[in-house]
Amino acid sequence: MSKSLIVSALVVITVLALGCSSTARLARLEPGEERVVEHYPGKAKAPSWVKDPFVEKKDRLLFKGQASGASDLGICLRQAKANAVQNLVEAVKVKARSEFSEALRGSTASGMQVSRYMESVIAWTTENIDITGMTPEDEYWNKIAVKTYGGIDHKYQCFVRLSVPLASVQMARNAALTRSVKEADSDAERALAEEVRRQLSGE
Repeated sequence: MSKSLIVSALVVITVLALGCSSTARLARLEPGEERVVEHYPGKAKAPSWVKDPFVEKKDRLLFKGQASGASDLGICLRQAKANAVQNLVEAVKVKARSEFSEALRGSTASGMQVSRYMESVIAWTTENIDITGMTPEDEYWNKIAVKTYGGIDHKYQCFVRLSVPLASVQMARNAALTRSVKEADSDAERALAEEVRRQLSGE
């Protein structure tokens, strides 16, 4: 037997042995028990970004989405991306609230005026976000074997990280600031909106 045939035979035997070993381990599971049987991109340890709902990095806002329980990988990834869009909205809300609160510090407006202004301008900011500019950044998933009384089922746990330019978030915020001035119900509210717009636009 040639050397190449011997090597090929050893590879086949090794693969079969590993497959049998894996099958045997799954067979020993009790109903309801789970075991991760596959990772992507091949690392058992999840990357650190799966712990962060959103983060600013250079000139982009990155946000995570996750989903679990689907038996189809494509469906699981689509659910994770939908969750990421929800997290983008939350990220923009948090960022906008922080910026508006800082701009309103020391304002003499009434609490009711400030509350109404904040509620409106944050809602308008999130409405203006252009999700067509989203860019995929990272992907990580696990394939999980689940022992049932009827055999072995599989489900997926998926994580994705997408991003949008911070410039898009700023454009959405600026559009909301302009709208807040135009739609103010009183001179006092208009003065409040105009002051915040000046501060955040750098005028």
